[in-house]
Amino acid sequence: MDDDIQSKYRLDSVITVVDAKHIMERLNEEKPEGVENESVEQIAFADKVLLNKIDLVPDDAELKKIEAEIKKLNPTVSVTRTQHSKLDPKELLNIQAFELDRVLEFEPDFLDEDGEHMHDDRVTSVGCKVKGDPVNVNLMQRWIQRLVTEDGANLYRYKGVLAVKGMDQKFVFQGVGMIFSGGFDERKWTEPEAERESRFIFIGKNLNHEFLRDGFMACRVSDTLRFKVGDKVEANVGSFMKGTVVKHWDEGNAYRIELEDNVNVWAPIDIDAYVRVPGGPGSAA
Repeated sequence: MDDDIQSKYRLDSVITVVDAKHIMERLNEEKPEGVENESVEQIAFADKVLLNKIDLVPDDAELKKIEAEIKKLNPTVSVTRTQHSKLDPKELLNIQAFELDRVLEFEPDFLDEDGEHMHDDRVTSVGCKVKGDPVNVNLMQRWIQRLVTEDGANLYRYKGVLAVKGMDQKFVFQGVGMIFSGGFDERKWTEPEAERESRFIFIGKNLNHEFLRDGFMACRVSDTLRFKVGDKVEANVGSFMKGTVVKHWDEGNAYRIELEDNVNVWAPIDIDAYVRVPGGPGSAA
């Protein structure tokens, strides 16, 4: 996309208009194998749903049932009832659904123990929350990148707030399909590290719930680092160079290492590919 166009336009939100009279029928419609239910997908993608033609469903209990079904597909979507699509334009403009601050507006209970919702075997939502085990930001970013690049076509919506080891700022991310945005928020955690809670939710098609949970859990920092401050190590800077560990968890990296020429480098992850005991294969002289 042209840089000038990018500077003038941004994605504000995804809004879906739902026909209250017919939506249940369309959500439950059986499609041939390999054909997607577009009504299901459009609700799953949405930041805001306009439940229109409510005058054709005068029973409030039925409207609440419809809203509940919408929430099963997309637990974080907002639903507004309308007639003849009449609505104050202010409710449609400048929603800023793709601003990272909006992710921080998650309801505290958006991931209850029974907060996993399912419409059918194909479109589901899966969430996770973990307290006390912050994540390694480098592992986590690789994990998210893998999900977006390889599974983006199956990811409708996703968002999360993560506690990162070595950082007081919250890491906030969200996306639609392969459109991802994420970064550290200016506001800091008020809780001590042991009380900080990471949480995320994914909505999509044919999601492997166990894979998503296990992938996130593998990004946590729960083990003691192999090297102490002051230990002599070799750091991979294209080739392995001798150095000394000078700090743990520096700006989210497992180690900050001072090389023999006084240059400081990071080892983002505590594995031999980045930092090792001196004397390994191809060791510096």
